[in-house]
Amino acid sequence: MKKMVALITVVIITSMVALGGCSTASAASDMHKAYETKTIKIKPTKVTREKTDSDHKVLLKVEVTVKNKSKEQQSIGLGNFSLKDPNHKQNLIYGMKEDSLGHTMAPGQELKGNIYFEIPVDLEEGWMSYIPEPGHDKAAEWLIVFPKD
Repeated sequence: MKKMVALITVVIITSMVALGGCSTASAASDMHKAYETKTIKIKPTKVTREKTDSDHKVLLKVEVTVKNKSKEQQSIGLGNFSLKDPNHKQNLIYGMKEDSLGHTMAPGQELKGNIYFEIPVDLEEGWMSYIPEPGHDKAAEWLIVFPKD
């Protein structure tokens, strides 16, 4: 009887471990995780998809909250961000929306803005990076899991 209980326990534990590998990618998402330095704080807060005229592409809208923690003005905009798929292919920034992020912030100012990327309709996740200045290395990176339509 003890051997049977031990066998059942092993089977249950093995099943739980195996099924744990089948969890959705959203469990690993970095949404709502803030990147913070002495001068800036950036936090993605919401992701949505918007249809386009193409059957192959959609617009990914990433809403972010940004706070200028410095004592000087800072500029932040679409050019400070990039999005790569799991194969490291960079997706295009889409800057034709009026509510796109692109502001000069006063010291202490906090604002909300949107970053748009044109992505393949079947893409499920990607890595969004923050690059403080063009030509420099990324300072922060978030795994963003995209909502389904």
